[in-house]
Amino acid sequence: MSNIELFQSAFAVNFPVEIAEMVLTRLEDIYGPEFQKTYGHLSNEKLRNLTCTVLNGLTPIELQRGLNRMNSEKWCPKLPEFRSWCVQAGEWWTAEQAWAKALNFSNDPEFKITTLAKRCLEEVQHVLANQSQRAAHKAFIDIYQDYLVQAQKAGRVQVMWIPKKTIAEPKARNHKGVPCPADLLAQVSGVNKYKTSTMST
Repeated sequence: MSNIELFQSAFAVNFPVEIAEMVLTRLEDIYGPEFQKTYGHLSNEKLRNLTCTVLNGLTPIELQRGLNRMNSEKWCPKLPEFRSWCVQAGEWWTAEQAWAKALNFSNDPEFKITTLAKRCLEEVQHVLANQSQRAAHKAFIDIYQDYLVQAQKAGRVQVMWIPKKTIAEPKARNHKGVPCPADLLAQVSGVNKYKTSTMST
């Protein structure tokens, strides 16, 4: 097998053309003129082929996730954005959502945050403190997306961060001594004398 044949396999596309056409029809039906504005510069054949290429490898469940999200989004997505809707696990926050929640959390620690978003926030705290919010935002998005891919590949689910409970210091107790009864004091004193006498013999 030649080097060219090895590389050609990277370009193999097996996404069904019929399904690509159905996705494009749905996009056009929902977004109308905005669809034409986004995709009107491409011929039908080129758009179909591009759709197959971008959506290649999606499972039916992932495609359904993207179609469901399409029903609630106001703007017409470009194909890579639509693919991200498909592969973005529904229960996971997007990177932008996580950034917004992280900013809220940094202003109010009572605010809910996921363990992943908190970890990313901790990693960009230095940038946030010493550079700009824009630089921290960019770093956060990149880090979050990397960790998100790793978490999804590992089959993990999103988990909310729960602060560790701090152990409160025990309150100082006001101990008031109670005098020992005389007969008990005599017995205790006798025990000590016994030990001393046996040790000396």
